[in-house]
Amino acid sequence: MNPAETGVGIRLRELRLKRGMTQKELSGDRITRNMLSLIESGSASPSVSTLLYLAERLEVPVGYFFADTDGGPGSGSYLKFSVLGDLKARFSAGEYGDCLDLCAGLPPSAADDEVSMIEALSAFRRAVSEASVYRLRDAGKLLDRSEAAAGRSVYCGEPFLCSVRYARDLFASSATDLISPLLCDPEGTGPLLSPVTAVYFAALRSTRAGEGDVPALPKGEYGERHVAALLALRGERPRDGLKKLRELSLDASLPYYMQYKVLGDLENAANAEGDINLAYSSARRRLELIDRIRF
Repeated sequence: MNPAETGVGIRLRELRLKRGMTQKELSGDRITRNMLSLIESGSASPSVSTLLYLAERLEVPVGYFFADTDGGPGSGSYLKFSVLGDLKARFSAGEYGDCLDLCAGLPPSAADDEVSMIEALSAFRRAVSEASVYRLRDAGKLLDRSEAAAGRSVYCGEPFLCSVRYARDLFASSATDLISPLLCDPEGTGPLLSPVTAVYFAALRSTRAGEGDVPALPKGEYGERHVAALLALRGERPRDGLKKLRELSLDASLPYYMQYKVLGDLENAANAEGDINLAYSSARRRLELIDRIRF
């Protein structure tokens, strides 16, 4: 328990007794007497709404509870309680950039487990968003921030870090033909990324290697369409496979980590079919894709 939170409980109990109120009277109909007892003893942390409710019933500003703890209204604990409600609301709304700005404005003493978890998740999701438009340097910095914030929160354990490691490999592979073992491991995606992504890479690697046992993918999804096109190239309908790859390469919503690989397969297939113009345009588009990446 944070010493400041213990101090909040002490101040709360002192003021309640000064007001001549029992725990039952102060609890009202919003919290239980048992919860109030835990807060006063420092065994539980009040939520923002609970602290505001208690402050209203005791007719004091919320900063009163921090006056004798770690510096009052300018303290880390006070600032945490003053912004936590807005932080949670913005996180729920998917406003991750705003969440990161709020977290950046808090002193280190305010970065407890809850705030650090929100910062870690917000930074991770912003990293994925930046990578999707090939701002990979920014994405990498955001992953660094996510990992650092996760290290300050008991709510972000090894599974969270698995997602961070997978995202690093995913970002690094987005403009290469390399497929690392981690990218093919569904358990390596952690809780924040879809294991279907790993199945796609495993299926792509198996198909390119000419292996017979190719992992199954959801029908109609981008990964399945890519693998199906490659299988058609190897079968009796190579022109169909070439057509499917070209259509896939022109799909504006194709995931960023697939674009370079689809274009590479299209270039190779076009060369094999003697379509020099298509091979050239595919190679040019791959170069343009690399130019978009801001390292």
